[in-house]
Amino acid sequence: MALRIYYNVRQEKEILRSGDCYSFRYTAFENDPEPLILFLNGIYGLHPNTGHQWRLIQGINLNYIPRAKRKEFVKVWRKVMSTGKSFKVTWQYIKRTFPFVVPAIRRYLLFPRYYIRNVKYIPPDKYDDEIVRSWWKDFSKIGKRRIYSKIKKMAVGSRYKK
Repeated sequence: MALRIYYNVRQEKEILRSGDCYSFRYTAFENDPEPLILFLNGIYGLHPNTGHQWRLIQGINLNYIPRAKRKEFVKVWRKVMSTGKSFKVTWQYIKRTFPFVVPAIRRYLLFPRYYIRNVKYIPPDKYDDEIVRSWWKDFSKIGKRRIYSKIKKMAVGSRYKK
């Protein structure tokens, strides 16, 4: 079975829907134990090249967006999502519309089930309260550092391939 993308994923008692905001407790965290995410999709299946089993969700972690752009991004996001059009939030849409958000896209493992706990849906009218509540968290510099290190490795690697 190849990789399949799902735009609705059941986790605990919640059904995560693409474009909606959720908070949860993540026990396999590297930096952020309580992410505040805009859910994009779920990915299940075997990777065609490696054969590894994938069971994860992808989302935009608002704590990885710089504080200066966080409220502005959520305001635009709410406006886009409230148009009433049913469309799927895809990777291409995010890269084209919100390029500064790419370092904030994170993947969270679904299995074992105890990795994600206390999933809570956040309605659009409460987004501002949640952003203010998470204002002390800013992992945007960590995301930028990782991107810079990847670019540096690629540049160093290209010098030795000649």
